[in-house]
Amino acid sequence: MANGENRVAGSSWGARKWPWGQRTLARIAELGALLDYEEGRAGEGPQTTELVHGATTHLDKAKDAVDKARRWWWLRGGLVDSALANANIAHTLIIRLAPVDDFRGMLPDLVALVEENLPVRDKRRCTAEKALKVWKNDDVALRNAVVDAVRAAYRIQEREVVRVRSFARIVYGWAAGLLGLGFAIAVLGALNDDVVPLCFRPAGMTVCPTSGGPSTTSVYADYHAASMPADYLVVELAGLVSAAVTAAATLRQIRGSTTAYNVPLALAILKLPTGALTAVLGLLLMRGQFVPGLTALDTSGQIIAWAVVFGAAQQLFTRFVDERGNAVMQAVSGPENPRPATPHRAAGSSHAEDSD
Repeated sequence: MANGENRVAGSSWGARKWPWGQRTLARIAELGALLDYEEGRAGEGPQTTELVHGATTHLDKAKDAVDKARRWWWLRGGLVDSALANANIAHTLIIRLAPVDDFRGMLPDLVALVEENLPVRDKRRCTAEKALKVWKNDDVALRNAVVDAVRAAYRIQEREVVRVRSFARIVYGWAAGLLGLGFAIAVLGALNDDVVPLCFRPAGMTVCPTSGGPSTTSVYADYHAASMPADYLVVELAGLVSAAVTAAATLRQIRGSTTAYNVPLALAILKLPTGALTAVLGLLLMRGQFVPGLTALDTSGQIIAWAVVFGAAQQLFTRFVDERGNAVMQAVSGPENPRPATPHRAAGSSHAEDSD
């Protein structure tokens, strides 16, 4: 209908190359068509006019938020939340608008949505499941209870998406901080290469990552002569490349994200500066005789090789972040990932579930 086209009309070029934006625009268009259909079946009246106006307003806000989120990526977090919340509100208003016969046909999908997001012992979920079994056309109270359960399910779904966004931002922030720290160490190492050199003194030799020479009686003079400005940079690059290879190997264990936030990418990026720093720290520990039997590497190649090993060892630290990231993504329920009935959720009150 013409009204439905107007409700979702406008520029959408900004979201066409963004998968989440495409899916959201498709849902908005579907809700607009459904609104037209239910408006025609509901008949005229002040209540119908109010519900149609409210749903139309929220659909317009949702579409505008999607377009802005694609163009203004630095504001994407709040805009994605706005698009999701407005589309969900529009859906609940359309459900209230639907005539009794249409609502009865919607019940299986609505109950499935509630079951995906609310715990088993939640009273609202129990009411929705009961409605599917004992639905009567004149039971207005039961219908309102189902709509309230759907609204609660959407709210919990939105909170999980916010949790994913928060986790992704934390990971990106830590990655940026570690990257800055690694860059600062490389610069300081280049400007003062003999202050904390990554060098070793095997028998009669002084060996550094990029150079070496015979030893004398003065340790500091040997380190000053053998150390080079590129030592720290070379070690960090070796650790970073090793971490990149390790991250590529672990991608097979990571599921993609269906949300607007790419948590797997954030986890992979975090490994790169972590590998660069663990390479440096590992060699410093060896130089400080922290590892018995590995106190004196013989060649520059051995130093680089151990930098590669320590760079790959970042997986020992980041695997805990990987596990947390997988848990956060799995918390976003859906048809392929229904929400488990944990004791904490099952025991929680309905008011506790809805508190902001």
